[in-house]
Amino acid sequence: MAAYGQDEDAGTGDKSNMTLYTTTDEGHTFLIQEDEMLEMGPGEAGVATEDGLKLLDEIPASLDWPCAGDAAMSRKFATYSMDDLPEDGKAKEIVRRYFEIPQVIEPIPGWIDGEYHAKFSANEMLQFSSPDYWYFPNPDRPFLDAKRPLTLLVALFVGTNQAILDNNAFDALREVYGDDDIPVVFVFNDSNSVPISYFGENVSLEEVMTAFVERGIKVAEVPMWWQGDYALKPSIEEFEMLFDIPPLEDISEEKQAKLRKDLEEYGFTRKPLIVSMLADSESMVIDQPERLRVAAEMGMTHFPTSINVIEPDSIYARCGPGTPSGTSGVSGESTPDGGATVPPGTPVVPPPVDPIPEPPASPS
Repeated sequence: MAAYGQDEDAGTGDKSNMTLYTTTDEGHTFLIQEDEMLEMGPGEAGVATEDGLKLLDEIPASLDWPCAGDAAMSRKFATYSMDDLPEDGKAKEIVRRYFEIPQVIEPIPGWIDGEYHAKFSANEMLQFSSPDYWYFPNPDRPFLDAKRPLTLLVALFVGTNQAILDNNAFDALREVYGDDDIPVVFVFNDSNSVPISYFGENVSLEEVMTAFVERGIKVAEVPMWWQGDYALKPSIEEFEMLFDIPPLEDISEEKQAKLRKDLEEYGFTRKPLIVSMLADSESMVIDQPERLRVAAEMGMTHFPTSINVIEPDSIYARCGPGTPSGTSGVSGESTPDGGATVPPGTPVVPPPVDPIPEPPASPS
């Protein structure tokens, strides 16, 4: 497997030399450069220049993605709006429509900016609580960081028939909102997406890659990797087995010093390692291999890692969740028993009554 590096010196001097990161989440694309971040919703485009990040008033013709074309529409799930739902039992109906049809809500709220689908009581949300999870927050960073919206996520996986409450946020948001209803966003995943808990507690990068290459199964994206969220923590031995991690002597003393200083101050709280899995070449690449080597030499043994999946039809993924071309979803035969599992055609269990019981402990 290959490794590609990041210019650790980027960030001093000319902005044209700065490293630019980009990621997509729930139909939104994010450009991140130093401490500046630009969010773009469907139909929007941005650019990184020497003056910083900015939103374009007009989309260049080359970026006019064909979301209304046959390829995108054949991939995409059917949609509806929140106005189509009955007044009572909205959360149950949202889950039922996703598992039985599947059908998802449009437009997708910009939850990073505090938008949400609807507000629900803590009681109603507890029906989705389970031991399962699709990410871990970095334990060395306060969860309710100023950059993290006060919004509760419920991740839905049609391939495994799971509705998974974000227990990390639920614990914290109950403290914030008290008896008031909580803003909730339902995260609809592609049919071949699974939570990282699908693989069990001691999952390896090799297992995740094998499932992707051989069965078309991909791990769900973490909510906010730029806040330190991650999916798994491989060991240095596993990274060395899978990637070309440079030896310490190949890293200049100056760069080692800069990396060591940054790691001592921030660790991996501002960004985990990112491993990209490439469907076409059936390979993986890792960013910041030099940072990994220096961290290992400092005594760190396991490293927060987020996974980015690149599929042939990734350009259509921005149009909304669905079934990627060339895949048929997750095989039920190999699907382990989930926590909050809702088989198609089965009513969702009603929410508990007061008093509110303590939710299960956060997986992190």
